[in-house]
Amino acid sequence: MKLHLVLLVLLAVLPGLTVQAQEPEKQQGVARDAVLVYNPDFFAASSPATAEDMVERLPGFQLDNGDNVRGFAGAGGNVLIDGARPASKTDNVSSVLGRIQAGRVSHVELIRGGAPGIDMQGHSVVANVILSDEATRQQSLLARTYFFEGGPTLPSGRYEFSSSDSGTNWGFNIGRSLSINDSTGTGTLVRRDGSGQVTDIEQRENKFDGGGWSGRADWAAPVAAGRLEITGGASINDFEEWTQYVAPTSQRHFDFAQENRDADLGVRAEQNLSETMTLEARLIQNQRRIESVSSALMGTTLQRFNTERETGESIVRSVLRWQPTDRMKVESSAELAYNVLDTEQSFTVDGQNVPLPQSTTKVNELRTEIAAIATWQRSDSLTLEAGARLERSRIRQIGTASAERSFFYPKPRLAMTWDFIENHQLRLRLERELGQLNFNDFAASSSLTNNEVLGGNLDLRPEQRWVSEAVLERRLSADAVLSLTLRHDEISHVVDVLPLEDGLTAIGNIGDGSLDRVELDLRLPLDRIGLSGGRLTLNARYDHARVNDPTTGRERQISDVRPFTGSANFEQDLPTWNLVWGLDYTPYFRETTFNPDQRRDVELRHYLTAFGEYTFSDSFTARVEYTVWDDFRINRQSWSDRVMQTIAFSEQERVNPRNFIQMRLRKTF
Repeated sequence: MKLHLVLLVLLAVLPGLTVQAQEPEKQQGVARDAVLVYNPDFFAASSPATAEDMVERLPGFQLDNGDNVRGFAGAGGNVLIDGARPASKTDNVSSVLGRIQAGRVSHVELIRGGAPGIDMQGHSVVANVILSDEATRQQSLLARTYFFEGGPTLPSGRYEFSSSDSGTNWGFNIGRSLSINDSTGTGTLVRRDGSGQVTDIEQRENKFDGGGWSGRADWAAPVAAGRLEITGGASINDFEEWTQYVAPTSQRHFDFAQENRDADLGVRAEQNLSETMTLEARLIQNQRRIESVSSALMGTTLQRFNTERETGESIVRSVLRWQPTDRMKVESSAELAYNVLDTEQSFTVDGQNVPLPQSTTKVNELRTEIAAIATWQRSDSLTLEAGARLERSRIRQIGTASAERSFFYPKPRLAMTWDFIENHQLRLRLERELGQLNFNDFAASSSLTNNEVLGGNLDLRPEQRWVSEAVLERRLSADAVLSLTLRHDEISHVVDVLPLEDGLTAIGNIGDGSLDRVELDLRLPLDRIGLSGGRLTLNARYDHARVNDPTTGRERQISDVRPFTGSANFEQDLPTWNLVWGLDYTPYFRETTFNPDQRRDVELRHYLTAFGEYTFSDSFTARVEYTVWDDFRINRQSWSDRVMQTIAFSEQERVNPRNFIQMRLRKTF
């Protein structure tokens, strides 16, 4: 039986079971209800400097900044500040948490499965950072430098100011930011013909440089019977990279340069209408301008791909929350979003223009969504959630060609959290998710290094998924968690690369597919084996994603889905030495991209970072990280016939990325 059918039966049957309510444990971080509370003394051994340091220490929690999608409802991460999402969409939760001094945090709540009065944002687990009302005024200086083996050396820094008094908070920051590519280095590329004979061996080298400036200011204060928050920011960022391949009789050189200009404004107002009802309203405006140039010099042939792109997003959103009882919450929302993309692109070979589908285009979308979600905490051990979102959008495109189309999608959701045995929790979810179209796919694009030029597509549809998910979590102690996740997705209108006429390709919908996932997470204290203050965190995930290839008709993977990912992390707090040290290790992953004319596999092996953080005083910390990564592989097969996939040539590229050191100093005063 399909997993989503099993979950539907369980969601219908389990609420009828008799569940014995239980008293929560008094020990910090251990409870049988939905909310676990972690006070500052839980984090004290690691001497956290910011709220981000504290959230990253939560057992059984992985910080998620959310998706970079259009609109606000589907873009949220899994962290709340005083029960609310940040006012800005582009100022992600990691950035917000990194600006909150650890001393301002009263406690952190880990909410598993849902709780009345809490916006879970579609996540099964959410962290809620509660700030203290104590009056504070703080400044901090952050200096960071990356030292790459063989260059470059990239310094950056930031100044921050924050003030809090009687619920009124304001602050600002300004600093130098960085653009990092950790996969640059030297290597060898071996090319073979269709019969497997070596035709060329090239030496590969690439380097990069980049950075910019950014600033942000925010203000929040009580207003009448509610609260008003305003935040705004702007940034300028540049990035340059070049790669060259040299053989005894040939040379290829690739350059890429991009300049970004970003600005955003966010306003959030919350009003208490009664003891049981609150109204929240948001206004968000984002603007971005991108200019980029890609060039490829192969022998005497010069290719250039130029892009000028402007994007804008305006969002108005309101949420009405009604909590008639301590165990019931009903939330209704309405959102209106307007998005626009204006792109001009050109592709030339030796100065001669090459026509591309949708090289110049303007796309705008007007999208509305209404939703209603009810959460019922039937007992201390059982929470149910049911609701639906209704989305309607209209997309217009003008330029080289014009088109207009409208979509309507209902997105129902059922979820259940059941603490069936002490410190054992089962979370079930059945939901229809709608993927957000990437506006960039409506216009042409290129990857000259991989000999890819994609045309734009007028007929894109959003990817849709019926998601069935079951999570079994076992809390072994306050600092030990084991969880198992099983997930099945039925996918309609899979977004991938499809063939066009005249040998061109484009991003498009290639049919229906599926994804099956098994994921295991373990966090384990190591005190019992003699490593006092030590912790081991393991993650392993297996994804099996299938779709029929639009060119050959044969079943294959979905592009960019990694079949296996895993990581291991070890940390140890040494409070008597004012030191925290540890290791992060990623053993392997493979990512495959399919194209009607080629297949490209990227493999990472043995990515290891060792780190140590020393606290000189409560207000001064120093951190050093050393990253070693000596095996990065890129394999590519190019086909002379799309349908038969006859190999024209193949390439095996093996790169030894540069080791690098990151040094960070933070002073608070």
